[in-house]
Amino acid sequence: MTWPQRQTGEPAEGAIPRLRSAAWSPATDEYRCITIAAGQHRFLKKVFDAFGFATLRIWTESSMSDAGFDRVRCDGLVTALGEFQGRTVAIVWSDFRVNAASFGRANSQRFAAFLWHLRHAPGESVPLVYVVNSAGVSLMEGRIAFSDAFDLWPELLRYAEEHLVLTCAVGKCLGLAPLLYGLGHYRVAVAGNTQVNLTGPEVIKLFFGRGIDFAHSAAAERCLEHHDLVHELVPSVDAALARFKELLTRAPARDPAAAPSLGARTGALLTGFLDAAPLELIPGWCPRVRLFLGTRRGQPLGIFVNPLERSNNMITVRTLEKYAAGLDLFRAMRLPIVSLLDSPGMDPRFDQADANNIRKILWVGEKIIHYPHGAMGVAAGRCFGGATTLGFPKVFGGTRSIALRGCNIGLMHERIVGQVLSGSSRLLEQWEEVAAGQSPGYEDLLAQGTLDAVIDEAQLPDEIDRFLAHATSLLPAARLVGARTSRPVRSLTWRERA
Repeated sequence: MTWPQRQTGEPAEGAIPRLRSAAWSPATDEYRCITIAAGQHRFLKKVFDAFGFATLRIWTESSMSDAGFDRVRCDGLVTALGEFQGRTVAIVWSDFRVNAASFGRANSQRFAAFLWHLRHAPGESVPLVYVVNSAGVSLMEGRIAFSDAFDLWPELLRYAEEHLVLTCAVGKCLGLAPLLYGLGHYRVAVAGNTQVNLTGPEVIKLFFGRGIDFAHSAAAERCLEHHDLVHELVPSVDAALARFKELLTRAPARDPAAAPSLGARTGALLTGFLDAAPLELIPGWCPRVRLFLGTRRGQPLGIFVNPLERSNNMITVRTLEKYAAGLDLFRAMRLPIVSLLDSPGMDPRFDQADANNIRKILWVGEKIIHYPHGAMGVAAGRCFGGATTLGFPKVFGGTRSIALRGCNIGLMHERIVGQVLSGSSRLLEQWEEVAAGQSPGYEDLLAQGTLDAVIDEAQLPDEIDRFLAHATSLLPAARLVGARTSRPVRSLTWRERA
């Protein structure tokens, strides 16, 4: 790839100037790439083995000679480019054995410049794989390192808005490190060997006493249980990289033994239109929705499904977090998405309100509304109340919306409405008149344009094909991962009809 030259100088008229660190000083020969062959340096073996690289282009300071390149000169952070299945992949790899891979001025500036040059280079989008194992900002350099180290936050954020970022936490992930790790679109952590926290055990003991079990409290396993920082636990770095390979190729592995257990009804629905068993993503968190990467006639797509075997698919805050994580990942992968919805509604109980469910509903809704790569909703079972928004409705920019015969769509189940209104004969009579006009064939929703079709399950593969053909036509208009592009084609609103 051709590297652009960074330009500095006075900001354009009307632009807001931004304080920049020394990494942004005018220089065209500040960094260069050194080509390293596999087996040339033992400390790079894991990096080479990660994707079977034959060579790596190491991004390093121009002052470093080929002969002078070694482990210590990397300052605990390897920045490199490799070729994987004909595609360029950016690799950033922490080397904890050198200064605890802490972020000082030199390696922070090099990392930031690496991201900047990749972001501005012409050609294909380059995904980034970042293996994080760091003690945070370097204490040995004092406060002068702070600006350069924290400049990585906005720089990596900007990169993640346009490119796929995959992060793996292993060992110590402290201070600034978990913040950078958290910018990944898919975040895995090595089980039994990873501690994630804003500071280390020494500071915790100094200020909060020795009674805190840091290893337990900071364990990645606890992160997975309590919040959304860690998407998946894996047994090793090699397992993490195997997962990343599947995401980079945008196709699940073909090992039948790795196929997820889908349940009889859910499995029949998915295997009816997928080429093979899908890859499950974020397998923990919440069983009320499952995320899959699959292919249809070789075309990859992201899938959200509420397991049809479950009676309790009420949408909780944890469920919403899983929808949000899937929307972010599939958007970064530039995939069309399908939601197979079967939910009785949002969980209205006060523990969910205390957990900020209304803001989480708005948060997920915004991601759906601005999804640029095509979204299809399938009413597969119960579709009640606010949960219907998770079926990617056309008023939220959905591309296609269909219902399987026998599903149940409404504000809530008709029996429940009758019970709620039983105290008022007038309101109950009005409701019964409305209910009488709501046929099981959903002719009212078809006439309104809310639904495109009501189909038998056997017709679903043809509907998926129709959707994917349309979603493919949207791709030129949705180039950037994070851009809020115009909505896909949908039914006209009353404002537009007026």
